Amino acid sequence: MNILYFHQHFNTPGGSGGVRSYEFARRWVAAGHVVTVITGQGHDATLKKGEQFVDGIRIVCLGVNYRTHYGFCGRVFSFLSFAVLATLIAARAGRYDVVLATSTPLTVALPALAAKRIARCPVVFEVRDVWPDAAISAGVLRNRLLIWMARKLEAAAYRHADHIVPLSTGMQKRICSKGVSRDRTIMLPNCSDLKPFDPRLFDRGALRAAFHAGDRFVILYVGAINLSNDMPFLADAIERTKDDDSMVWWFVGGGNRLKYLRERIERTGAANVVLWGRQPKSEVPRYVNAADVGVVSFINEPVYYENSPNKFFDYCAGGLPVVFTRTTWLQSFLARYHAGLVCENNSLDEFITCLKTLQEDHRKRDNMGRNARRLAEIEFSRDLIAGKYLDLLKKTARGRNHGGDEEDITPRKRP
Repeated sequence: MNILYFHQHFNTPGGSGGVRSYEFARRWVAAGHVVTVITGQGHDATLKKGEQFVDGIRIVCLGVNYRTHYGFCGRVFSFLSFAVLATLIAARAGRYDVVLATSTPLTVALPALAAKRIARCPVVFEVRDVWPDAAISAGVLRNRLLIWMARKLEAAAYRHADHIVPLSTGMQKRICSKGVSRDRTIMLPNCSDLKPFDPRLFDRGALRAAFHAGDRFVILYVGAINLSNDMPFLADAIERTKDDDSMVWWFVGGGNRLKYLRERIERTGAANVVLWGRQPKSEVPRYVNAADVGVVSFINEPVYYENSPNKFFDYCAGGLPVVFTRTTWLQSFLARYHAGLVCENNSLDEFITCLKTLQEDHRKRDNMGRNARRLAEIEFSRDLIAGKYLDLLKKTARGRNHGGDEEDITPRKRP
């Protein structure tokens, strides 16, 4: 197949963001298919404006900048700029067998619609966060006119996509509640990259020595530090434990709430916190394998119950027990595999108790870590989910030929 992939926030392991699109694309290329990614410039400094090839993936970087610290107007300008340029490419997408557009931002629906309506190319629309619902819940989107426009765009994307890929069962249910038939959706969650995070590849003692962790209990948070990630809750937890020298908090990442977090830490005088900043994805396994527990935090809004956070899958791949600060669609997996703990009441006391339990009960912590790795291997392997995704793309491409035979989608060279 010849696949056209729209993702404004595409990252390679050299960048500091998620690598879902990269990991899928390189596997599809290895299987003999041609993948062209259209992206902007965000957190991956290795990607330059123009055309380049990375691990066989053809990447066209449009040079549209985006940073998580941008204000509302800056973000909207970035989203619309990318959408306009990408739409010009999508309108000429007829030579591709299938188009895959991944949201967020929701504006990636514009090139997806152009590919479908103008180029008559079949489209798979991936939903990483249900927008505008998530933006409204986080308080980012408040203008009534913009909300109305966003809902219209969302509805058009769902109506015209051949298939829709939500990243959780909750997202799938929410999308279907908006009038989408369930048989047009397939849930393909985020994934665990088993090889780079494999604990057997690391000398844990040497890692902890390099990070000056000593024998302290390391609580790790990896990823975006934004409004939706409930930094006030974690800042309160830090304040509650600031005098406990037996534990240390590590934050790996950045975002529009990093300044707030830093100011709260300084104000409380907590000395047991390390802000490591953004790190290349290739470096994240070192932090995961040096830590004792991984934390996932979201604001207590229904839409964030449905989130499929990359950090969870990375923690599991590294054999790290996971603690959620609120309920999640993933808690049935955690319970079934005994791989972590969930704060059912989104209570600070409950959260601190969970951390203390894992700090004091070494056997429980070690068992949960092994179980987390097993969960990643059985349920969320990147190879497994990439294969399912490829099957969906093939099915969608066949639909273009009205049920043609398998020859219609055999791998082909890029024209």
